[in-house]
Amino acid sequence: MKRLLIIACLGIMLGACSDFLKEYSQDKAYVRGYEDLDELLLGSVYMPAGAILHLGDVYSYDSKMEWYYPYIHLMADEVDENTKTSDRSTVWDARQRYFGYYTWQQQVGIDQLGTTIRNESGDWDRIYKHINVANMVLADIDNQSAETEEDRLAVSRIKGEAYFLRAAYYFTLANLYGKPYVPATAKTDLAVPIKLTEFIEDKVYSRNTVEEVYAQVLADLTEAEKCLSATERKSIYRADITAVCHLRSRVHLYMQNWEEAVRYAQKTLDKQSALFDLNHMGETASFLNPELPEVIFTMGNGGLSYSLSDNAGDFNVSEDLWQTYTDDNDLRRTYFIKHDGSYPAYVKEGDRSDLSRSALSNNFLFRTAEAWLNLAEASAYAGDETTARNALDNLRRHRLENPAEVTESGADLIRFIRDERRRELCLEGHRWFDLRRYMVCEKEPFSKPIRHSYTVFEEMWWISSYEPVQSDYYELKANDDAYTLPIPKEVIEYNTGMPSNKRDARPIVETINY
Repeated sequence: MKRLLIIACLGIMLGACSDFLKEYSQDKAYVRGYEDLDELLLGSVYMPAGAILHLGDVYSYDSKMEWYYPYIHLMADEVDENTKTSDRSTVWDARQRYFGYYTWQQQVGIDQLGTTIRNESGDWDRIYKHINVANMVLADIDNQSAETEEDRLAVSRIKGEAYFLRAAYYFTLANLYGKPYVPATAKTDLAVPIKLTEFIEDKVYSRNTVEEVYAQVLADLTEAEKCLSATERKSIYRADITAVCHLRSRVHLYMQNWEEAVRYAQKTLDKQSALFDLNHMGETASFLNPELPEVIFTMGNGGLSYSLSDNAGDFNVSEDLWQTYTDDNDLRRTYFIKHDGSYPAYVKEGDRSDLSRSALSNNFLFRTAEAWLNLAEASAYAGDETTARNALDNLRRHRLENPAEVTESGADLIRFIRDERRRELCLEGHRWFDLRRYMVCEKEPFSKPIRHSYTVFEEMWWISSYEPVQSDYYELKANDDAYTLPIPKEVIEYNTGMPSNKRDARPIVETINY
């Protein structure tokens, strides 16, 4: 049955509570079959990919930029500003653009002078738009004619992908704007609003609890699993049953449901378990590439290495991250992070001078390596240390030359798994979320202070050099409330009475003059 679908709702913030009630002209189009919904899903529900842009490129940002929440790389302990070189070939300054995130300010949209320089609701709005289009697809997909088995499988696949993507987006929003999942307090801790209808609702939204959002995520993944269980994967850029199982293992790990995390990690590996052996990698090869047999699913933009450069004032890999690669036999010291004697460089994506679009996302990439690590971590928490060590050994055989078997147990094993996760999944969008959940983990809770500097440089134009003049240091304390982002100010301003998250002012804790 053909049904009228309001395509113009793509431009309305039906879920982004800041402006969804504004007036918009509405173009109407008929859905002629499930193929139209498939195109809508691919074009408006999946994260788009595009050309690599520097994180500080203000001319392309917000509405046109394909980056999604890149600040999660900047808030954790994986990057620092580059003060070790004096060359500067770019005019962009990502440190200024993301100052409020990078230094965990009370208001994240400000620069170092306290001037508001960016809309804080960009990611909130875009993700809720994806959610609402998913709601449209789900509202209409069962009305489509499916006369043959091929048609029925296509309809089931489209429906399953929509459920998967809605779950993935709510899970992401909850981990950006909600507190980490604590079983004892999830009923009262606040996350984000849940919107499941495809139409505009004339109301002010409130925040659902962490428990409610996670329950919705699991409900959507249950439906996605049913729909995708009999369908074939179209490509690594479209979700399938393996991606569903993988996300479920991650969700249960965050919820501290160890047995379910183990079960779904194993279900993922039963479907796809291959690991690439770095012992067989060529000198010029790029580890992260679309032919990598570890890739389960990816969407969104890559190319983070373009912004992690040797330019003075750009971001670069932190020494803190580099120091975790303690084993000289660890091949990730060559193919993931490489130190040239001055600073550690990010080479996981290949040559940073290659400005073509990276085929794999920096923020939304599922790899079998994570499934092995999920299995190891959840098994260790559940007391099955043999399974945990075996999973680690299997991963490390593909990453190190002649690795020793893992022998740690108890708290030492848990710390080893967390360190291995940090080494393996570096700069793929995990570390910030991992630090949040370690902080509230009932087994070996862990939190750490993080320091970031913001340096003022002086241009010595006569020698083509940029020299540091003053560095101000900011600190995120262990167990800090700022491990959760504030609700965007635009959302709070529209939704009268919606509470934000507690977040103290962030003063300078130390200044160094050069």
